[in-house]
Amino acid sequence: MTTTEKLKNLKEILATCFINTNEKSISHGIEYKYTSMKETHDDTDFWVVSIIVKELAYGERTIQEFRYPKPSGIDIKNMEYHVLLDLLCSLTHGALTTWHEVSKMLATDTELQKSIIDESKEDNISSY
Repeated sequence: MTTTEKLKNLKEILATCFINTNEKSISHGIEYKYTSMKETHDDTDFWVVSIIVKELAYGERTIQEFRYPKPSGIDIKNMEYHVLLDLLCSLTHGALTTWHEVSKMLATDTELQKSIIDESKEDNISSY
């Protein structure tokens, strides 16, 4: 598989992830997107991926930026592919770490357990 094909597939996967995330969060007035582009600062090329949130009444803001210096000898498609793959790994790591920490809190905090149960009854919270 060529780099162009791998990059196309990875972009489709990321697009699907963001579409699914937005379908779940739009009812709360939140949308997410990302930008992926080459930037140059002080004669150094970088590949920059920004995670952006748009929240009702607040507009858009960047909540995370991943900045990778471009090594010499790597073509731009290969660079973008590796950056987006690292982005997907970072997002997965963040989600799993958060779930792990929340599960530890839920296992020990009975007041938090009760609060979540009560809230889920009122708001009809589901995991989709």
